[in-house]
Amino acid sequence: MSGALIFCIIYDCCMGGIDRMIASPLSSEIKKELDSEILKKVERELFLEHGMSIKLSIEHFHKFSNVLKKKSSDDTKKLEKDCVNKVIKVKKKDDKFSVTVIHPDLRGLILESFGDVETRAIISTLLGNEYTIPEILKESKVPKTSGYRKIENLILNGLIIESRKVLSESKRISKLQCVFEEIKIEIKKGKIEIIGVVDGKIFEKSTSMKSVIELSVQDY
Repeated sequence: MSGALIFCIIYDCCMGGIDRMIASPLSSEIKKELDSEILKKVERELFLEHGMSIKLSIEHFHKFSNVLKKKSSDDTKKLEKDCVNKVIKVKKKDDKFSVTVIHPDLRGLILESFGDVETRAIISTLLGNEYTIPEILKESKVPKTSGYRKIENLILNGLIIESRKVLSESKRISKLQCVFEEIKIEIKKGKIEIIGVVDGKIFEKSTSMKSVIELSVQDY
């Protein structure tokens, strides 16, 4: 994996808070809930106006929401809230958010990531920290040959995001962090519970959360 390709992936994919992490399961739930005719109209409008699929529009949620309002006479805010609540449950405390992962596909993705020794080391390194890619590989002791590929996968799946850019040898490079500051995984009698803590600043970058946060977030 070349440094240039990693940079392009970061530039394109890592500015949306938790949007990329929930994009696949949330778009699946939205498709299940929408009437087939309305779904066709929404998909067509998104493609013609914005060149986007429903999944991609999750990362630009206002565009999806606006198209849905035009094509459906239903309570679109309620639909958005219901779909989000089938993916994650969110509670707010001070400037942090507790995110319980509900959707089985997202739970599976997280469990699979932690099941791989090197991927787990990368994620653990970035919990509560931010590093450049060379720093991640150094701190996690993951070799470059597999490390670049696994960092790429974590970026594409939204578990790693860009936190900021810094100057290094006259170049601006990305600092990365895990979308979660903390994560707890419990398996009891066949029941799996995954709860992560997300910083408020990351939530502020999430277009999907901005649109439905007043409906889907509960205060402690």
